Order: sequence, then structure tokens, then C-alpha cells
Amino acid sequence: MDVLTVPADRDKAWYLSLMAPNTKGPKFAWLDPSRLYCNSQALADCVKDLLTPFHNDTIDLVAGMDAMGFILGASVATTLGKGFLAIRKAGHLCIDTHSQQYSDYSGREKTMEVRLDVLKPGLRMLIVDQWIETGGTMKAAIKLVESLGATVVGVAAVAIENTEGGKWIKENYKYSHCIPEEFQNQIDQQHLDSFDQIQQLNKQK
Repeated sequence: MDVLTVPADRDKAWYLSLMAPNTKGPKFAWLDPSRLYCNSQALADCVKDLLTPFHNDTIDLVAGMDAMGFILGASVATTLGKGFLAIRKAGHLCIDTHSQQYSDYSGREKTMEVRLDVLKPGLRMLIVDQWIETGGTMKAAIKLVESLGATVVGVAAVAIENTEGGKWIKENYKYSHCIPEEFQNQIDQQHLDSFDQIQQLNKQK
């Protein structure tokens, strides 16, 4: 499907078919979900699905993870009519920050940081990232937010893989994702059936 096409009959999570497979090898994530953001209806439907479990929750502020979580997180914040807080990779903020070390999906040791002049006790946060694979990045973000006294209302991502870290998040926090139950196994195996069609089309070019 062309990336800008909107189907007449939009099935639940139809936009997932817009995601693209990795074509650059094992040093990169296994897919690129950000292709769906190019389609305005896909992005709107994705955000709507992510927010459905939180309709009855009070959310004061939305936080997004550097860097792809910024796009989805800002879209969620705009839809809610709330502000957006960027959780940055270390070294990018020119103000006083609080930091947290973590290991990302590739196993690399990194540090994230957040400004000190926003988070406070009683503030209710929704944390958004594009994808949760090992859960290391999200767990560090939760720890960072809670260490400054704010409350994590929930976690949202396009997908949460059933890794040890992903399961920990699901067991300990309210969460939302866009993956229908019948597709979760494909997500956990890190291969979508729709990618086979994309790869066949690429070979024909």
C-alpha cells in the first residue's frame, strides 16, 4: 500500500501494514515503525488507539523518549491538550538535569536525562515511546520520572514485545499498544507477514 493512501475500510490497527522492514542488517532495529507517521490518518488512528485505555485517567503531562518517541509523544500530548516533556539522551540539554543510566535494545550502555524544573510530586505522567523491545529504555525513564516524585499513570508504545523487560512493564504499570492479540506472536518473533509482500515487491523493481 502506498504510504499516503487511506483505505476506505479502516480495520483496527490497519496502519501497522505501513511499517517497513529493516534493510540494513543487525546493527539496526528489526523494523521502522515511523513510516506510518507519514500518513496523517494512520498517525491519528494510532494515537487514538493508544489513548483508549486512559480515557478515565487524569494525565497532567506527556513525556516522550529521545528520539522517535518525540513524534508519537508530541502527537499524544496534542490530542490530549497537554504539554510535552522530552526525555533526552545525555549531553543535549543546556540546563540542570537529573540522569539515569540504561541499556537500550542493542545492549549499549547509555544515559538519559530530564530537566529539573518540571517534574514534581503529584504530577501525573504518561510516558510514550515508539517501540518497547527489551524494556530497558522505558524502565529507566520510569525510574527517572519517579525519582523526581512524579507519578507514572501509564506507558504507551506502538508495540511492547513480550521480552523479560516488556513483561515487567505490563505486569507493573498500566499500558497501551497498537498490536492486536492475533499479531503479538509475529511481533515477538520480530517478523511481520506483511514484510514478505514488501520484500517481494522490492525484488521486482
